[in-house]
Amino acid sequence: MSKSQLNAFLAKVAADPALKARVDAAADSDAVVAIALAEGHLFSPATLSRFSRT
Repeated sequence: MSKSQLNAFLAKVAADPALKARVDAAADSDAVVAIALAEGHLFSPATLSRFSRT
């Protein structure tokens, strides 16, 4: 479920320049996860790290 939530969030980021700017300005993975949660997507910083490397 976390990977699908991450993929959905990344698709949303790609489609929304304002959201992309917020993610790009995030200080760390915890901040990105907080933004994702506010947008209705739940995944951990570890999930973000694991799948962003591939």
